[in-house]
Amino acid sequence: MWLLSALLVAEAALLACSFAGGWLRELDGKRWAIFSSLAVLAGLQSHVHRHRDAYRSVRISWPLVAAQIACFACVYAYTGWLARGGAHTRFGAGELLAGAVCFVAWGCLSLAVIVPRLDLARQVLGTVLALGLFAFAAWQVGELTLRFWQVTGDSTVRLVELLLQPFAGGPVVRPDTFVIGTADFQVSISEPCCGFHGIGLITTLLAGYLWWFRRMLRFPQALLLLPIGVTLMWLANAVRIAALVLVGIWISPAIAVDGFHSVAGWLAFLAVGLGIIWAATRMPFFTRMGAIGPGSLALAPMAAAPPASTTVSPATAEPGAIACLVPFLALTASTMLTQAFTSGFDLLYPVRVVVVATVLWRLRHSIPWRTFAISPAAVAIGAVAFAAWMLLAPGPDAALAAARDPAALGQPWATLWLLCRIAGATITVPIAEELFFRGFVLRRCIGEDVDAVPIGAFSWFSFLLSSVAFGLLHGDAWVAGTVAGMLFALAVYTRKNLGDAVVAHATTNALLTGYVLATRSWSQWG
Repeated sequence: MWLLSALLVAEAALLACSFAGGWLRELDGKRWAIFSSLAVLAGLQSHVHRHRDAYRSVRISWPLVAAQIACFACVYAYTGWLARGGAHTRFGAGELLAGAVCFVAWGCLSLAVIVPRLDLARQVLGTVLALGLFAFAAWQVGELTLRFWQVTGDSTVRLVELLLQPFAGGPVVRPDTFVIGTADFQVSISEPCCGFHGIGLITTLLAGYLWWFRRMLRFPQALLLLPIGVTLMWLANAVRIAALVLVGIWISPAIAVDGFHSVAGWLAFLAVGLGIIWAATRMPFFTRMGAIGPGSLALAPMAAAPPASTTVSPATAEPGAIACLVPFLALTASTMLTQAFTSGFDLLYPVRVVVVATVLWRLRHSIPWRTFAISPAAVAIGAVAFAAWMLLAPGPDAALAAARDPAALGQPWATLWLLCRIAGATITVPIAEELFFRGFVLRRCIGEDVDAVPIGAFSWFSFLLSSVAFGLLHGDAWVAGTVAGMLFALAVYTRKNLGDAVVAHATTNALLTGYVLATRSWSQWG
């Protein structure tokens, strides 16, 4: 039965990777498809894990397995045809309906293969539907709120104008309905940039929080978090637009357009969403202090948390969940902040190195450094991952390489920047990413209690999902990144040692760094 589970996970992951790689590029549902695929996969894995004993007793129907594979082949071919423009023919509506039938048939056969027992089928079907609807809402709520832009857009622009006046250093002008700025720098606020996707996402995030932690929250007052979140997100969007104009005036128009514009929306969403949840868990008006929700942490102060999640167990010498999460979160946050204030050349990269190195130093007693030995097998796996990266990643880009050439800094700054870039690529980034993907995600996909899952524990679901997630982190090089993630997971499985994945990752990055320095292919440093 686990073999069938792996088959379904591999098929769903292949569809998700196809969406991420460009299939349905012209359709708005691509990001929803990736999100919903991962959500449904997580729900299926959790269901199978809870009922593993029941699944072991189920007999396999091999004719159904063959029919399921054939049905998936039809789904896969159909989505490829749709990506090539099939939806734009004169019978587009009928073809889309046929596609929906195709997907439903694949889903029903998948259930028939993996869940032949009626009681289990009902449970997994409810899980899949709930998670699928939640993922669909996360994207579609933002789409629906776009219709309110023509009604509320003017009030947003007026608020932006009010915020700009004390800081703009000149008269604020509005040459068009949704254009605002000064005589030197102006921005046009279009529907995709109006911030209503953020309102849709914050609504979905808070709705999920209210449902998942319903046993911890006080109702009906907890429902006030929804209008509070919407209001704060609307205000944050106005602040984001005003800040965009100020960055263009005070710092650089290029940084405002290329850096700040693309990152500020996510920063605002994370600040509002996580800020509301953090504040709500500490306010007796919204939360029953000391209550514990399903799969949640206790609401006691952090100092009272059990030390097992933050320290290394002497018996297992394995890092806890927090030690695996915090360095990567620090890397992600510092990356977003530095990218918001750069354009073209990644001038602030050394800031990320310093931030992550500081976090790793603070967590030095929570990470089993003594087990991080250089293994010849790990080095060999890293070399193979480098070869796969060079084969599968996009080729050099001359224009991008010119924009990323550190020679523009002049000496000695170019040398100092290169030293920091090498340290980041070979030390801080491999440690932070391997702690997260192979230390946390790989174990979290096996069991809810990460600390109870040993390093190197294997399941097809955790192997595939952690590798695909690692690949998606690398943007256009997602195929190469996925293969590299699989190889780094193999390094962990070889000796049940997380240090081997770090060594393999560092080896790959060191070889890539040597290639970049030797050939001056700066575009390979993404």
